[in-house]
Amino acid sequence: MISNSIDEKEMHLKELVIKLLEEKNFSDSDLLDSLFAEVKQEIQKTRQLTS
Repeated sequence: MISNSIDEKEMHLKELVIKLLEEKNFSDSDLLDSLFAEVKQEIQKTRQLTS
């Protein structure tokens, strides 16, 4: 369940990065920062659960 959520966010991040690079539109950088922070938190939670 947790990995599915991480997979979905990772896919969304990849799509956003590709879109931004293609359009050279960096106005969505706050959204990217937010998504990276969420993924980082989920990875840390997962590591704590498996430790």
